[in-house]
This record gives sequence, structure tokens and C-alpha cells, in this order.
Amino acid sequence: MTDTINKLKQALTKLEPSYLDIQDDSALHAGHAGNTGGGHYTVTIESAVFDGLTLIKCHRLVYDAAKTLLDKEIHALSIHATVPSELDNN
Repeated sequence: MTDTINKLKQALTKLEPSYLDIQDDSALHAGHAGNTGGGHYTVTIESAVFDGLTLIKCHRLVYDAAKTLLDKEIHALSIHATVPSELDNN
């Protein structure tokens, strides 16, 4: 597991996830224009903290938790945020 994934997992613990999966998608985006460094990641996170929030607010919480990594270590972050009842029903 990469150091960035470990750091991202640590950063997202503040959201008390009941489920967390982080995929490194960097190889799929190698050499694309505009990437001055940092990897591409997909985060699937389930947390009761998201209950009652809009999707945009859920995403903002994830971005806020990961903000120290977004300058250099993460170029792009795709987020799938759900509350426990949503993931259980899919």
C-alpha cells in the first residue's frame, strides 16, 4: 500500500468511517495534461457523519479531511460517500 493511501486513510479516520476503500487510479492517468504531480485516487467511504447531509456537503467533509494531501500528493480525488443504510441496500 502506498504511503499516500496510508496518509489518506489516516486523514479520513476523523470522519469515523464504518467502511473505507481507497483505490490508486494513477496508472490510468499517467502523463495526462495538467498533472504537475500527485496521484489519482478513488475513495469509497461510508459514515454516519454524512447522515442528513447533501452530497456536496459530504464531499466537502472528505476534501477538508484530506486538505493537507491535496497540494502535492493527490492530484485528483473521486469520492463515493454514503451513510451506512445506503451502502447496505446496494
